[in-house]
Amino acid sequence: MKSIIRHDNWKSFMFIVVCLLVFFIPFNGTSAEGKQDKSDRDWMTNDEYIQIMNDIVDSSSGRVEFDVAGHSSQGTEIMSARVGDGDQVLLINSSIHGNEKSGVEALVEIFDYLGTSDDSYAQSIRDELTIVAVPRLNVDGMEIPQRQNIFPWDEVVSTYPDLEGAEPAWNYSEKNQGFDINRDFNADLDYEVDPEDLPGNTLLPGFYITKEAQLLRDLYVDLQDEFDGVEAFVDLHHMGTPKLNKDGEEVTMAVDYPPLGNDPDKYADYPELDQEKSKRYALAAGLGAKEFSEDEEKGISQYIHFEERDFPGQARSAFALNGSATVLFEMPGQQPEYGYDQKLVDRVENGLWGIVTRMADGSIDDLNSDDFFEELPRYWTDNISDIRDVLERFTEDNQFDDTSNARLLDNQLSALETFESQENKEKMVKHLKGVKVLLKNQKEEDLIDSEAYNRLDSDIEMLIERWEEK
Repeated sequence: MKSIIRHDNWKSFMFIVVCLLVFFIPFNGTSAEGKQDKSDRDWMTNDEYIQIMNDIVDSSSGRVEFDVAGHSSQGTEIMSARVGDGDQVLLINSSIHGNEKSGVEALVEIFDYLGTSDDSYAQSIRDELTIVAVPRLNVDGMEIPQRQNIFPWDEVVSTYPDLEGAEPAWNYSEKNQGFDINRDFNADLDYEVDPEDLPGNTLLPGFYITKEAQLLRDLYVDLQDEFDGVEAFVDLHHMGTPKLNKDGEEVTMAVDYPPLGNDPDKYADYPELDQEKSKRYALAAGLGAKEFSEDEEKGISQYIHFEERDFPGQARSAFALNGSATVLFEMPGQQPEYGYDQKLVDRVENGLWGIVTRMADGSIDDLNSDDFFEELPRYWTDNISDIRDVLERFTEDNQFDDTSNARLLDNQLSALETFESQENKEKMVKHLKGVKVLLKNQKEEDLIDSEAYNRLDSDIEMLIERWEEK
């Protein structure tokens, strides 16, 4: 199915308003994507979001529920939405970081369609799935916007007197007076913050200090109790604006499974962890972003995922350890630098339809988790082969003064692949440093363009650091 007909009454109204604005405001040549002029449509405010969702509820014949799920650390109401009566529950979270806004818009469109449509496709989804979403978790951070919530440390101590004198948690920002909420989760769903555990670090579980993290955890637990488990959890985010290794296409969406490292003993107490299942769901998202689009989607990729990458304090990791398939969406560009982009919102929605559709018809279990790596390319360097892909692209783009200089680098990298396969740490580090010197010499002699040099030098340095830590 290439497209879904939606009964978006609110979108029709907004379209008319925008058309009138365009008629009266002089055209200034601003691009329709990326950074946008203030005359273009903006991301919806919290008040607009609540009004639109209430309108959807009123038009849904009782299909959509929209309620206060709890409150932020500043006491602001945080809403959750629910649609469907199926036995499989899909929990979706958006805007855990306040400068990442596309997920809200996509979720509103999905709830509008599933809540108001009488067609057979919408009915089949409602029959098989119960979809629960928190579209604006970091409601206070979104209004600034900033990545963190708003919860100054003095207010933290007032809330948790036992933390008097303790060092602030590592994910607390003194500058922004708040927390990165997505480092505040713990697979122990009954955990309460203990001052002896502070400040912690990225390799350790979070603390459930923030009201926002507690809210999402409590919702997850309630759904576990109601459905005897949460089938899947999706977390919607934004990132930078990278390019694919092989062809240089801009990444338009990246997806990932939980980053839980490569130590088989660390999470032995969580036998329900199923990384292969999460890979199937992530693959379904990537395929959906392609299949439901009217355009050719070349920029759907894997999100950065080194085998040692281990973030147990993220929501997706904590819930994966409790048996759910979990998927990360990362969309390019963060707010306020990047304005409203309907194509980007559509990709989020299409990726979600990829998961929803395959959950509803059962085909998600037929996917091969290994195809996650085959179907979705990388934009990041995990090994020497990836660097050679990048080098080949830059060579084809004429970023070397002479192809002989590129061949010299490629010969060095080819030798490194042998040491890599042997897992020879000493030779890998030694020869990677040699490649780095060669790159520097080529740059000083103007034999390589800045773009190619900066990317290759950064990739080599990253591999050196990873091999030194092995």
